[in-house]
Amino acid sequence: MSSSGSVGAKRYLSIACSNGGSGTYGSSVGSSQLRFDIANSGLLQTQEMRLQGTFQIRNVSGGAIGGVAANALNTAIANDVNVNGYIGVQSFIDNLEIASRVNSQRSVEKINNYGQLVSSLMSSLRSKGGYDNTLMHEQGGMGYGFANHANNSTQAVALPFDRTGQSLNNRKPFLCANGHQFDIRLMAGMFMGQSQIDLEALGGMTITINCASDNNVIFGGIAGSFRYEIVNPRIIVPVIDKTPQQQMQTMQNPQTTLQFLTWTSLYNTLSSTDQQVVSRVSLKGVVSCINHYVPVNRINSFGNDCYAQFNPGIRKLTFLKDGKRTPLEYQLDVDRDPSLTPSTQPSTCGELLLNYLDAYRNFRDVKKSCINPIVSGFAQQTNNIGTFGTGCSYDAVSHAGVDATASTLGMEIQSDIDNPADRGNATPFAVYTYYLTRQAVMISPEGTLQVSN
Repeated sequence: MSSSGSVGAKRYLSIACSNGGSGTYGSSVGSSQLRFDIANSGLLQTQEMRLQGTFQIRNVSGGAIGGVAANALNTAIANDVNVNGYIGVQSFIDNLEIASRVNSQRSVEKINNYGQLVSSLMSSLRSKGGYDNTLMHEQGGMGYGFANHANNSTQAVALPFDRTGQSLNNRKPFLCANGHQFDIRLMAGMFMGQSQIDLEALGGMTITINCASDNNVIFGGIAGSFRYEIVNPRIIVPVIDKTPQQQMQTMQNPQTTLQFLTWTSLYNTLSSTDQQVVSRVSLKGVVSCINHYVPVNRINSFGNDCYAQFNPGIRKLTFLKDGKRTPLEYQLDVDRDPSLTPSTQPSTCGELLLNYLDAYRNFRDVKKSCINPIVSGFAQQTNNIGTFGTGCSYDAVSHAGVDATASTLGMEIQSDIDNPADRGNATPFAVYTYYLTRQAVMISPEGTLQVSN
């Protein structure tokens, strides 16, 4: 990494929570906040950094349930207690904030409603095969759907492709006698846009995680009698030490700018069949946006998966910048049979899904995804096992982003706001919008930071 080609020693640091506690965390046990402080030394290897620990689901009803004693961990697959199949353990993270440790905790990225973002990211950029082989071990997520022809059969199989079979399948990773040991990658923009970060220039790093409430993480018929716990969490931080040549180069030419990607989160409510969702984002370098839809009555409910992905029955969609059609110069008009109800429509509009994938990268370059006309259809969403989202790329050519510091961004959406649990009747939908932007941090000679949007 230096001009001479020499490379410093690589170390893996295991960093425990700096805010102490008993070692057990969650919204209703121990501390609800996890904070990790990383020293201002070396080059952080972002692709290898992991959050580790043990995820447990404990019976707190005061009595035995389905063979699980009071205060014991749930090990019975028959107990209807579930975690979202696409994000698994990551569902416990409500908010994620990254800040400079030295510079008065200056925040450089904060993601609200982190689970909604990850639900979209993971299902869009991972296939069912990836869940079966890797993500099940890392985060306990097994996805939904089938990976081969045999799994597609609904005869003579223990776990068929229906709501019951898929839910049972997704419970399995969390039924270990001592809980599920997880090893997850934090899906922050800072850790996705570049391979390493100079911790000395940033002034060290503080990562703060706020835990989601129990009724956002677990759901099911008896989920209200259980709680989740995070035990002994730690962050594994791979750092490459600077060589003497690099140290000398840093002293002679101190870094004055850090550039990286960030996610900015917004929340709106879709309550009309013809509505504009517009925000003054005050952002520079907006690369893309994605939208995640969930019926409002499914949020903060033990009876429902609040990270599920639903199509509110979109009929027409137009992306806007300052009231003009941007980046698409046309309206997305969904091809639907007006004589059919949403749940019996033959397919999902492919153009909606292609532009959604385009928000992550050119859709032709997306080789693995759970987004497809089958799993993204209304029938699977009714069964809480579907995938769906909308989005667009604002700069598909240079990927430098567009300037929206003095602009409004949003969309005009015509939809049925169709209730997945009661098809044919309308219900308000929460719209979680995430803008991916290119940010720059200016470092003064005194070492202070100034975030440039």
